[in-house]
Amino acid sequence: MSKYMKDPEYLFSILAAIVKKNDGFLRLTEEEISAVNKNDIIGMYFEPETNSIVFKKVDPKDALNASSIIKERKNTDIYDN
Repeated sequence: MSKYMKDPEYLFSILAAIVKKNDGFLRLTEEEISAVNKNDIIGMYFEPETNSIVFKKVDPKDALNASSIIKERKNTDIYDN
């Protein structure tokens, strides 16, 4: 697991940025939260060209392919899941 995903301050900063990007308001219903399961995979990537963090839903069947890319680039901080 990423060192960033273990850092509560970092996670709160990400959440705050998402809410601010959405005009300061974001509602998640209990149904929406309950619909999330272990098959829902979100990738977090750093894009050096734009100096941006990208969150993207990853298809479970593509997750194995993504993990091999990450292993190949382990010495860089471009990909971080």
